[in-house]
Amino acid sequence: MSYIKILLTSTCLLVITLTFHSTKAQNNDILPPLQPWSGASEQLIAEPGNPWITPGEQEGLRTSPDYETTLKWLTNLCNATPKLQMVTIGKSAQNREIKMVIATADGRFEAEAIRTSKKPTLLVQAGIHSGEIDGKDAGMMLLRDIAFGSKDDLLEGTNLLFIPILNVDGHERRSPYNRVNQRGPEVMGWRTNARNLNLNRDYAKADTEGIQAILKVIEQYDPELYIDVHATDGADYQHDITYGFVMTGARSPQISKWLNEQYRPMVDRELTEMGHLPAPLLFAYNGREFSEGNIDFTFGPRFSHAYGDLRHLPTILVENHSLKPYRQRVLGAYVFMEATMKALAQHKGSLRSAIDKDRNSRPEKVALQFTVGESQPDSMNLLGIAHRMKTSEITGRPYVIWTGKSENQRIPYIKMNEAKVEVSVPSAYWVPAQWTDLIQKLEMHGIEMERIAEPTEVTSDQYVVTDYQLGKAPYEGRVRIEEVEVADAPRTTVYPVGSVRIPTDQPLGELVVILLDPRSPDSFFQWGFMHSALSRTEYIEGYVLEPLMQKMLEEDASLQQRFDEKINTDTAFANNPREIYRWFYAQTPYFDQEWKVIPIGREWSNKVELAR
Repeated sequence: MSYIKILLTSTCLLVITLTFHSTKAQNNDILPPLQPWSGASEQLIAEPGNPWITPGEQEGLRTSPDYETTLKWLTNLCNATPKLQMVTIGKSAQNREIKMVIATADGRFEAEAIRTSKKPTLLVQAGIHSGEIDGKDAGMMLLRDIAFGSKDDLLEGTNLLFIPILNVDGHERRSPYNRVNQRGPEVMGWRTNARNLNLNRDYAKADTEGIQAILKVIEQYDPELYIDVHATDGADYQHDITYGFVMTGARSPQISKWLNEQYRPMVDRELTEMGHLPAPLLFAYNGREFSEGNIDFTFGPRFSHAYGDLRHLPTILVENHSLKPYRQRVLGAYVFMEATMKALAQHKGSLRSAIDKDRNSRPEKVALQFTVGESQPDSMNLLGIAHRMKTSEITGRPYVIWTGKSENQRIPYIKMNEAKVEVSVPSAYWVPAQWTDLIQKLEMHGIEMERIAEPTEVTSDQYVVTDYQLGKAPYEGRVRIEEVEVADAPRTTVYPVGSVRIPTDQPLGELVVILLDPRSPDSFFQWGFMHSALSRTEYIEGYVLEPLMQKMLEEDASLQQRFDEKINTDTAFANNPREIYRWFYAQTPYFDQEWKVIPIGREWSNKVELAR
């Protein structure tokens, strides 16, 4: 039941308050039918008398504790054992500390000790979307069992870094109404942070405190594998734990092969034995159901797993099925983390070999965008849920009704496996000193660069924007450039002191290309860091330009020919005096030579000269 309360203030401001009276599980009334489940992983839940029972377990894994309760429990756990230490890795926009728990067998927690350890290191992150908080409660249970249960042997083969809540501000925007398409917990956090930014769209641009913190962790600790735990949106199916990594269009092909051939079979086996149904990431090609197939997106590095692939860090995106009960999802996440630690310990040699090969690769070309290829012969098995279509009495449009009945299907497996835009890799990029924000972002990513101490003359290629289209609405706090066309412009530039030269002969060379080439959807240019380069700031008056145009035409017959041709072939130009003025102005040395020039140089050799 609900009611609407309307108040009129003295200034005629209308305030509408919606108050809902409902049960805690209100959305269960409108979600698809639920299939019964039980599994061996239920044995992982602590008994009521266990002194280290987690807050979530105390409530039957129907709830998840708030930030303060979570940190208090973890602090007590870490203080009670020499195997665990909790550190602060950053602060949120609302000044909450972002915490990470380090678990090692030898009690050495320094970043240098972790980075140089003979054991592989697993980095697990929960709550990047803090409504999807399964990983936090699963990780708390696993840490408890490592410290005081039967899982202490996991640290004999692996170090563990665990971030319980990355989006700490969103975590505290708690409500039972935050994710209507998800079964539990009863109260959950919000998807975005306090500034309404989505952290899992932020890896390339690194605007948020949370992503800046995780980039620092990756750089300092250099983990062998990185897991990002989510819960899904979208369609219904039988599988409860779906996960994936970059396969199609992989920037790290050796890592991708290791994950597919050595990691996935072991993890799938462990999940299955514990009563769960694992599957690859599932995204309905038509956006509704799987009759037209599942699509393997080639994600850009704004997303965690695609970013990890680009920097040759094995990265797993876990998407627990949001329509399964919270209890089932948490237990599945626990099994997934434990199985990953076992896989790392067992196959560390082959994984490190794969990482080294990918980090030492130096491709001559890099694909900036991918599209679905014409040939799509692949298919896959799906443990699906039957559905039917119904026409809405309200909208008149058809929509999906999930029946809750199992339906095994063989469906097309569509891949974005064709490079849409591909570029050659230069020997280096140059960024002028005045673009300090770009340089700082590159440093956040751990990219190697040379900062010049003297003015340096460089002959390089730069891009000139010939056409572009701004996004129609802000996206992730920025007005993006959605479409851009560029032309090459060889230029000789004197770079001031403090400018940087960024060689592409480095492990993160492909990341450099993706961030700095303007045709890349996750480039700094398309994210809106260089809008000022698109602004004209000097003009010319008509009374000056008119005699100048006459003089130019009299002295340059080729200019007269080009003008006549444009007038005769471009009606819109011929009928627009302002454009005619601008065309002539652009032919003069008075015109701004930096307008629409993207301030990134591409060097194709190592020949530079000190400016005299």
